[in-house]
Amino acid sequence: MTATLSKEAIHQAVQEQYGALARNYGKEVKQAGSGESCCAPTCCSEPASSDYSREELASVPKDAYLGAGSGNPTRHAGLQPGEKVIDLGAGAGMDSFLAANAVGATGRVYGFDLTNDMLARARSNAASGGYRNVSFERADIEKLPLADSAADAAISNCVINLAPDKAAVYREMFRALRPGGRFSVADIVLRGPADDLRAFRSRVHEGNWCGCVSGALAEGEYLEAIRSAGFADVRVVVERPAELQPGGALKAVAVTITGRKPA
Repeated sequence: MTATLSKEAIHQAVQEQYGALARNYGKEVKQAGSGESCCAPTCCSEPASSDYSREELASVPKDAYLGAGSGNPTRHAGLQPGEKVIDLGAGAGMDSFLAANAVGATGRVYGFDLTNDMLARARSNAASGGYRNVSFERADIEKLPLADSAADAAISNCVINLAPDKAAVYREMFRALRPGGRFSVADIVLRGPADDLRAFRSRVHEGNWCGCVSGALAEGEYLEAIRSAGFADVRVVVERPAELQPGGALKAVAVTITGRKPA
């Protein structure tokens, strides 16, 4: 499903909301419930920090964690030393740094984000943490600045639901992964009657696109977008209810999904 809103309007909304989160987390945005950002600390039924162990949080720069996310995709990516990893919607770098720790000095992590303030924070974190195997670049995740088969693994944390065209994101991910490469993605999906979903969609606009569930797809539609891109062994490996719900019979669920590109 492609959003009926313009791509430009969605991108502007995302940059405004996440720019504010990057600039102000720990100040007024945190005190106000993180400014309605998509997967802010109030998004899921458990505090977002519960997705990460104390050891994981201590292993990355302290300003990398902004309380955002709907899972811990790196934990399910099976990363190995020396691998190349892409992080779609890297934010301040939390998952990129966890991936960098896993792949080591001989590996490489490429973090991509749309929001300049997030990129500035991520780059500052990389410098303060002495990470030489991580880079952060501005990019639309529907069109990555990478060669074909450039990476061994892809991760993303509660970002693809913000993209106007989720299917395009997975096609691009498929292109950028080598044969046999895999992905681990945490995201939000919707479950419930089609009529309720259509009614919910009619109320979505750019002003509430970053409201955690507004850009989410029905679970079946989301999984079909992944399989249609060419991925195999697509599985939901973790799920839990989202705290923010669309209402009616629809249910928002935080899921972590894995899959692989056939060899």
